[in-house]
Amino acid sequence: MRYLRKLNRGLLRDVLHETRWIYHHTRAYKKAILIYILIGLLTTVLSMVSAILSKHLINYIIGQKGWYVMQTGIFVVLFALFKIVFGAVSNRYSAKINLRVSNELRAEVFGVFMNTDWQSLQQYHSGDLLNRINTDVNTIAGSVLGWVPTLVVKSAQFLASLIVILYYDPTMALFTLLSAPISLLVAKPFVRRMRSLSNEMRKVSSDMMAFNEEAFQNAQPIKAFNLVDSFRSRLDHVQQIYYDAAMKHNRISVINTSLLSTVSMLASYLCLGWGAFRLWYGAIDFGTMVLFIQLAGYLSGALSALFKLVPAAIDCTVSAQRIMAIFDLPREPEEDSSAVDAIRNTAFTLRVEDLHFSYPDRSTVLDGLNLQVSHGEMVAIVGSSGSGKTTLFRILLGLLRPDAGKAELVSTEHTVPISTTTRSMFAYVPQDNVIFSGTIADMLRLVRPEASDEDIYAALRVACAEGFVRELPNGIYSPMFERGGSLSIGQNQRLAIARAVLADAPIMLLDEVTSALDLETEEQVLQNIAALPDKTCIISTHRPSVLSLCDKIYRIRDKQLEIEQ
Repeated sequence: MRYLRKLNRGLLRDVLHETRWIYHHTRAYKKAILIYILIGLLTTVLSMVSAILSKHLINYIIGQKGWYVMQTGIFVVLFALFKIVFGAVSNRYSAKINLRVSNELRAEVFGVFMNTDWQSLQQYHSGDLLNRINTDVNTIAGSVLGWVPTLVVKSAQFLASLIVILYYDPTMALFTLLSAPISLLVAKPFVRRMRSLSNEMRKVSSDMMAFNEEAFQNAQPIKAFNLVDSFRSRLDHVQQIYYDAAMKHNRISVINTSLLSTVSMLASYLCLGWGAFRLWYGAIDFGTMVLFIQLAGYLSGALSALFKLVPAAIDCTVSAQRIMAIFDLPREPEEDSSAVDAIRNTAFTLRVEDLHFSYPDRSTVLDGLNLQVSHGEMVAIVGSSGSGKTTLFRILLGLLRPDAGKAELVSTEHTVPISTTTRSMFAYVPQDNVIFSGTIADMLRLVRPEASDEDIYAALRVACAEGFVRELPNGIYSPMFERGGSLSIGQNQRLAIARAVLADAPIMLLDEVTSALDLETEEQVLQNIAALPDKTCIISTHRPSVLSLCDKIYRIRDKQLEIEQ
């Protein structure tokens, strides 16, 4: 028993912590939530008054009091119309607030994702992150007007119904009160199990989303390698895991809901039975019996809504837990950019000294690496696949932090360590030619929104891409398919190079970016880049044809850089 109490205290502590987090991130909507609660409470008051008026209306009809029947009937209809109006206003208001909370929370989570330390974020699959920023954020946003307000409004409805019943029949009120502790005792054993299953559901849901995302992104190679049947088998396996987890979650939820609904039903029937007994013996009139029937319905509805809050609250706190896990990851450091601005237009040098780096749970990648690139130089870095060229580029971009050693930009007056702030000094072209959806102009202007059409065509000219772009039906305003699927790999490479040229950063990092170009085009592109004024260029390559255009050649050997003639 002591162990169980300890578990429950731990569960309660976690739930309270997650609830406080939800409140902290939605407290800007306190006024909106209060207004929503007030509308709900007003609707509850209208329901109680309408029920009491119905009682009198029935009695007036039985007593054939025509004038009172007409007068009371008008009030009953008016109150019913008021309930409809307030219900519509409440639904409209809740949809508005829910969307606003969802959008703003999603924007906050997106910002956290983007500013989280890149290496720390790699432990999560992109499909899992998508599930968190969509499913989990929607669950939390829905709870803002679906959890606390429902708890307050339905509790008020339950208490209001109980007070009215207490006024007319204290014994029936006692029957109603007995259902509350019985319901708590019934629900308690299921809470921890439901939380565990809710966590499991989120995980398998993320796995399914990750699988689908990966399959859709790689549809071309899946078809080309004739792997459709294989991936269909993998989908069946993933879906079976999801099905099993969903059915376990559903079984516990159905059992819990059924037991609680049974308690609620028994309480309602007990009240109705007691009311019928008293009516039989003439202790109450027929109007009061009708009132009891309505109040029994309100009680049942309120209890049912309160019972449903248990799984809803569990889902919400589990979603908060999953978002909090991302919020707890280390952020990229924010540093002063004034020193970077001061050296941007100077003849600075890129210097790397005694650099050491290793990925978690892997052997050392770079061990005592040294590199110096002067202003305006074109430098090649060569080495076998997996030797650390891309890792070095990630360090220069501030995506990875070295274990030891230093990397810095040095001018005559300033020395600026490589960090997230110096990222603006680099224009990066990765190996996989990252192409975004939209028109060609949209994709290129991402790095320089104010660029004119002529600026874009000038960058395309440097990348030897102007010719094929002008041949497209709408030129730079031609739409791009996802991941550049409408163009060849070589064309996508040239567009990626054009984007880096348009960014107009002092240093260009080109990571195997001419591998899909023919030798003539490759040489022309590199000559055009070399001709750009005040540009330093670092090229990672396997192709010997590139080396003749470079001022220096460094080779990664034994996790260090050696200069070659």
